[in-house]
Amino acid sequence: MRLTIIKNDGTVCKNGICLFNLSWEGTLIDVHALQWYETYGSIEFDNGSPNEEIAQLPDWANNAVAAWDAAYVPPVPPVPPTPQEINQSKASGLLYQTDWTTIPDVSDSSKSNPYLGNVNKFVAYRNIIRQVAINPPETHFDFPAVPTAQWIYISE
Repeated sequence: MRLTIIKNDGTVCKNGICLFNLSWEGTLIDVHALQWYETYGSIEFDNGSPNEEIAQLPDWANNAVAAWDAAYVPPVPPVPPTPQEINQSKASGLLYQTDWTTIPDVSDSSKSNPYLGNVNKFVAYRNIIRQVAINPPETHFDFPAVPTAQWIYISE
């Protein structure tokens, strides 16, 4: 266990998670802090005394750890998304990725050279994907492949 205890403000950090304003019994008056690294550590003093190297935690440090243990509330793990949420999110992303095909001049040969020659495939694809985005299935959905853009060049 990695441990930091700072007496004056009641801070106890256990394995990188710090809690503040804790109370515990037994810490000596002149102790400022304790640092512990798995099997060894040191006590820092606020009276000018040199740090004291230690090979085991003093009782007051164990009291501080017990205060941390009593106060610590682990975070609630995130709920994984449902298949329905996954389907909706993926469909929204696929629509976003193909939004460019809906720009009017992309498929208009009078305004764009080259122009998108298979815009109808994108329209059909996006209609399927839009239905999933609006009303996502509750189970796994096999999304169709995105059409490959076929550009047609007009020779002048």
